[in-house]
Amino acid sequence: MGRGLIFKTMAKVNELIYDVREAVRAYSDDSELDDRYILYLYNIKRAKYLRQDLNNYQKTIDNSVKQSFCLEMEVVSMNECSVPYACGTILKSKQSLPTPIELHTKVAITKVKPTQRLGVPFNFISKDRAPFIENAPYPNSLYSFIDDDEHLYVYSKSDSYKLVECLTVTGVFEDPTELSDYANCCGCNDSTCFDLDESEYPLQPHYIDVIRNEIILDIARTMQIPEDKINNSTD
Repeated sequence: MGRGLIFKTMAKVNELIYDVREAVRAYSDDSELDDRYILYLYNIKRAKYLRQDLNNYQKTIDNSVKQSFCLEMEVVSMNECSVPYACGTILKSKQSLPTPIELHTKVAITKVKPTQRLGVPFNFISKDRAPFIENAPYPNSLYSFIDDDEHLYVYSKSDSYKLVECLTVTGVFEDPTELSDYANCCGCNDSTCFDLDESEYPLQPHYIDVIRNEIILDIARTMQIPEDKINNSTD
């Protein structure tokens, strides 16, 4: 078998899939090896390695693994939120969020802010802390949290927060391709945040090489490819 590509920069999804296929010689149309399965393996292994990294409190989150998207917001009845605030309505995202990577003490959401360039980021908190917002010392502070329905909620003791129509959310997500269902700006649904053909897969090159080799070995065991051939491929 020929040697696979060695990625020194970030790669697109089709490049990652092709490289694995080349290593296991799964070229034919009737191959049992599905592109979606290869991508599935990349996603779960990526999440595993990034979770290990992000739980190391001495490390900063590499910008290459962060993704951002926009959420349209709307004022809804307080009954839609599980947190019992003493108010009639609350701000809720129209879409549920893609699943962020779960860490030891929080989820990997790094920023929630208005879409305006100079907008001040909101305080992103866990749902467990959300009931205590009403006792916060700063009445104009804006707080955001993810509720059980996986929607983003925004609350403040100042009613002006209900004027917010669109937010930008940044974080690290379990499946980066989920962001193909989200837009870069509110009202521009044709501007997707992740294009399977054009977007770079959000992972550092050194992890791409590690994960590639793991996937090749996993598939080799399933397809019963002789191990010496796989070792030649992954040298």
